[in-house]
Amino acid sequence: MNTAITLYDILLEQGIAKDRAEKAVSAFITREEVRTTLATKDDLRKVTMWIAGMLVGQVAIMTAIMTLIA
Repeated sequence: MNTAITLYDILLEQGIAKDRAEKAVSAFITREEVRTTLATKDDLRKVTMWIAGMLVGQVAIMTAIMTLIA
């Protein structure tokens, strides 16, 4: 949040209106928001592995069903 306050002060010093400066500063994402909302490489790897596991399971189930039907 310290960076956002500094940016707000800089915008005010440059002559930007207070309401426009507040809107500009509020558009930035905080470190806490980054940690909780953005996916990391490890998150993507976990999801990819989960999807791959589900695909293998689906193939196994479909193979078993096709074997029972034929």
